[in-house]
Amino acid sequence: MAESDVLIVGAGVVGLAVAYACLKQGKRVAILERHTKPVGASVRNFGMIWPVGQVRGEMLDIAMRSTAIWQELSSEAKFFCEQSGSMHLAYQDDEYNVLCEYVESEGQHRPVGMLDGNEVQKRAPGVNPQGLVGGMYSDSELNVESRTAIEKIWLYLESEGIEIIRGCEAADVSGGRVITTDKRCYESSDIYLTAGHDGVRHYPECFPSDSFVACKLQMMRTVPQPQGWKMGTHIAGGWTLRHYRSFEHCPSLPALKERISAEQPEFDKYGIHIMLSQHSDGELVIGDSHVYGESIDPFDDGEIDSLILQHAKKLVVAPTWKIDKRWHGVYLKRTDGQPLLVEQPEEGVTILNAFGGAGMTLSMGAAERVVTGQISNTSAYKAPVKQSV
Repeated sequence: MAESDVLIVGAGVVGLAVAYACLKQGKRVAILERHTKPVGASVRNFGMIWPVGQVRGEMLDIAMRSTAIWQELSSEAKFFCEQSGSMHLAYQDDEYNVLCEYVESEGQHRPVGMLDGNEVQKRAPGVNPQGLVGGMYSDSELNVESRTAIEKIWLYLESEGIEIIRGCEAADVSGGRVITTDKRCYESSDIYLTAGHDGVRHYPECFPSDSFVACKLQMMRTVPQPQGWKMGTHIAGGWTLRHYRSFEHCPSLPALKERISAEQPEFDKYGIHIMLSQHSDGELVIGDSHVYGESIDPFDDGEIDSLILQHAKKLVVAPTWKIDKRWHGVYLKRTDGQPLLVEQPEEGVTILNAFGGAGMTLSMGAAERVVTGQISNTSAYKAPVKQSV
């Protein structure tokens, strides 16, 4: 390996975001990646860049900066990325009320607005009109085809002089060096650990079990839709309003949560909320669920897939629902209210992790801030300090 200024462990989206930010700083970068091609959480998602779900303030600012970086990078690395926007649908009055409250409080700060049923259909022709009350459109969301984009970013970064050492797993990390499982030693004065839920084995004291948890999600993808059929935009159902913190301030949300818990307790049990995206070849990506910690099973649950598909069909009228692929992913989430982890456990080592399912949305902007010192080891995003008893 050539000498590098920066050594990154993990070539998922967070590691790539750090590498791209370092590249723009003119730094020499090498990445250690245990797989020979992208197969982790970064290719097992919707490809939604989702600022509408981020709380106003620093996280929204980071998300919006991420959208700009994604667009810039897509023009350089030549992967599918479009500003599709998103549509939150309301089929119940309480869902519509939450959306109206969101627009009232956030409309001056975000490109969002309410639409009636006819206006929803014009912008998103794939939406099911039966029982539709209305919807909220947001213009800020991007659609990135993550399963192809990540590999194209690998190739682009390599063409720009970044070395990605594939099939190379880190066994031991300390200030100044990484030793791999096959006993190779790589040295650098600036090491970033970005290895997702697998990265907790390095510096486990930074990931206390009462503040961090793994989350498993299940998703599906249809075959390409026939005859050029288009859904129109990202779609989210009323169940999604329970999931994103940006809606928590809405006064009507508690009543909506109570109704869904009473009508569909399995949605709470499996953490289900329904979203759909459509990628460049016409297939629909459908999800998802959220099962945490000790409840995570290595086997996918057919009941969860059935529930997701059943309720997706209530939102969208697609020509075909034939499923081509099913999969699950796992990511690391903080449970102490913080949106991510930035930690420097020792000099020369920085951990950037625990984006809680918002890695695609936040990683590009967050990595840029970390690399340029705008988010540092003194930030609020450090791991909680254990108090001695």
